[in-house]
Amino acid sequence: MPRIERLILALRPKVALPAYAALVWAAVRRHPLAWSAFALVTCAGFVFSHYYWLRLTLTESMPWHLVLVEKAAPAPGSLKRGDLVAWRWQGGLIYPEGAVFLKVVKGLPGDRVLTVGRDFYVNGEYVGRAKAISRLGQTLTANQPGTVPAGHYYLYAPHRDSLDSRYAATGYVAHERILGRAYGVF
Repeated sequence: MPRIERLILALRPKVALPAYAALVWAAVRRHPLAWSAFALVTCAGFVFSHYYWLRLTLTESMPWHLVLVEKAAPAPGSLKRGDLVAWRWQGGLIYPEGAVFLKVVKGLPGDRVLTVGRDFYVNGEYVGRAKAISRLGQTLTANQPGTVPAGHYYLYAPHRDSLDSRYAATGYVAHERILGRAYGVF
């Protein structure tokens, strides 16, 4: 009898629980290394999922397709320029409230954001140009220059079409919206 048929017969509801348990135990005794590896991988997956999320990047605004995100929000004041973070979108434009975005921390509280026309500079470093219209034809309003407020961050992505802090829809992102630090996998 082929393996798949034996499996179907073993899993059918007519088998009493003690008989099914005996079949499972017999399979474990026949292949202890395989079942041990399965149990180890399953337990490691549960432990891993307690501390991290795996996220796919659905746009080309970041150079990574798969990102590992810490589930613990960073302590206030612990983020540094250059940290990759995951944060929840406040809603608006084409994205629903709560969508997860990935951006790089470019400006910390107290940093200066300047504009020359629609070009944005954080502490004198050019970070990009705010477009007037999105790729989907929506009107985009540029963010206001000034000082990054306390408890907020200027978030950035290297792609020219990124919906980052250059735009009023994103603005300066509050620390409470930060989900955790992120790490590009590939």
